[in-house]
Amino acid sequence: MFRLFHNAKVHAMNPATGWTPQATWHSHDMPHPDAILTSDDRIVAVGDYRRLKDMAPLGTERTSLEGKYVLPGMGDGHIHSAIYSRSITEPDMRFCGSLQEALDLLKPFVEKARQDESQTWIFGGQWNANGWDVPVFPDKHSLDSICPDIPMALGSLDWHTLWLNSKALETLGLDRNVKDPDGGTYERDEHGELTGIIREAAGIPIRDGLMQSDVSGNIDDYLPVGQRELLKRGITSIHDIDGADCLFAYQKLRERGELDIRVHKVLRQEQILDFISRGIRTASGDEWISMGPLKLFADGALGSHTCHMSDPWPGTQDHGMAVTTRDELDHWIHLAASAGIATAVHAIGDQAATEVLDAFETHQAISRVFGLRQRIEHAQYIKRSDIARFRQLGVTASMQPMHCTADIPMNDFLEDRDLIAYGWNSLRAAGAELVFGSDAPVEDPNPFQGIHAAITRTRDGDAVDGWQPQEILPRAEAVYYYTHAVARASYEENLKGCLAPGMLADFVVVDRDVFAEDDRAIKDTVVESTVVGAQIRYQRED
Repeated sequence: MFRLFHNAKVHAMNPATGWTPQATWHSHDMPHPDAILTSDDRIVAVGDYRRLKDMAPLGTERTSLEGKYVLPGMGDGHIHSAIYSRSITEPDMRFCGSLQEALDLLKPFVEKARQDESQTWIFGGQWNANGWDVPVFPDKHSLDSICPDIPMALGSLDWHTLWLNSKALETLGLDRNVKDPDGGTYERDEHGELTGIIREAAGIPIRDGLMQSDVSGNIDDYLPVGQRELLKRGITSIHDIDGADCLFAYQKLRERGELDIRVHKVLRQEQILDFISRGIRTASGDEWISMGPLKLFADGALGSHTCHMSDPWPGTQDHGMAVTTRDELDHWIHLAASAGIATAVHAIGDQAATEVLDAFETHQAISRVFGLRQRIEHAQYIKRSDIARFRQLGVTASMQPMHCTADIPMNDFLEDRDLIAYGWNSLRAAGAELVFGSDAPVEDPNPFQGIHAAITRTRDGDAVDGWQPQEILPRAEAVYYYTHAVARASYEENLKGCLAPGMLADFVVVDRDVFAEDDRAIKDTVVESTVVGAQIRYQRED
């Protein structure tokens, strides 16, 4: 089937026409194509409507885009789409300013659960104790005061810490006798009793286990809700970080003809041996669901003070936490690379990044045999001496601009340290590959808010007010890291990421020219429609 999308201003971002993310000539003062001709799910041509309508065969369907602006489909290079989908209907405490506000927000959800006999647990999260008026970690007793009878499991903003009530600890069989695993802790009071705060390797298996169990609800029901929200934000492709249940749910969506976004599925440790035995490699699959890298954790998170730093946190001897030892990193990276599977390692602290780069260097030869594109997820703090190593080792920095603007109040500890923080421009200047995402539900997956953060280093302002403005990115490059770079990181740069003949017809129609608007206006970009495979998958209603 042929379709002609017309009456548009198209930013094709096509390298074949000379476009580069470093160039400035493509901006709003240059003429733009005004039409896209597609056949089935592919682009036939991008150009002048008068020429394309003459090319179009009889019976071509025509769709006016009402003079709006067109960009390649937006990507999200790091998203927990199952957790995000479920979070849409769960308590969200990220904007609570105190412990009491958080408890007050939870109360209606407790009452609702008491009236619904099928709800055996209460989930939710995004609580941020660092933003409370008294920034202290909560405990089980505060939850018990509003909900002593139903198990509650609430993830922190970074999802690296769990907050449980006493009923949840009891249900999980956790008491003072439980031992801390390597790379994780069960917080205890002065009497040795569990406080209900569980960090890193102690909490992640609980989080993932509960999510993939019957008590969390049916993923087949809530994943389509999240898909709809992603399309509403102009997202056509994602790199999903969640578990195998999420992969299976996407496969079922596809079998029913209801999968509307393209999924590059990151693999988890608990399934990797099975995937290897079945001969699955990174980039295997097809245009709708492809296999990604193996996900590992080198350290924790900033908000939980568990990211692994070379110098201790101010006033302490605490360097954060190495969640995975160097020997374990070597084992998993070598195992995966030998099977043609890349690795994406979570590393937020600068010491964690160094150790991951060291491990990648050790196994560089075998990675190159398979053409693997190794990744570091987040890469928030990097030693100056490590910046060039990203390019030298061919390691992609998978980063989330909104983390920078959210974390500015927590970055006081950097004042006397020679570290690159959220160093997008430093990495770019060194020739490193970058890819941008949201880490939703930690942040909203809206890519236009992410572009705003990348070009201003502020939450709401413009570049003149930006934090560490030397790391601000040019606008075209920020857009590139949400489009073509997402495709490249999934080995699909010849399929998507720009609008050109032969590419997948994935694009987004927006209400403004993101290359011409002032800085502040970018974050308010409205998606009019989202097209995936030449089909309109989302249309804004008036």
